[in-house]
Amino acid sequence: MLLVLVGAALVFGGIVVTAFRGNWGGRFRTRSRTDSAAGLRPRANWPGLAMLAGGIGCLLAAAAV
Repeated sequence: MLLVLVGAALVFGGIVVTAFRGNWGGRFRTRSRTDSAAGLRPRANWPGLAMLAGGIGCLLAAAAV
């Protein structure tokens, strides 16, 4: 049960971190409009993507047990 809760928290946190970086991390900070999608690149979103991968791994491990 603990593995499911940790997995769900990691998935939710990963989605929040990725959305925060995409919306506020790169788009509105840059002054030029040429790099408007800077917050949507995987290099900028790796912490959120890592949290999602860890959460999915925890949920799959809990399902396998």
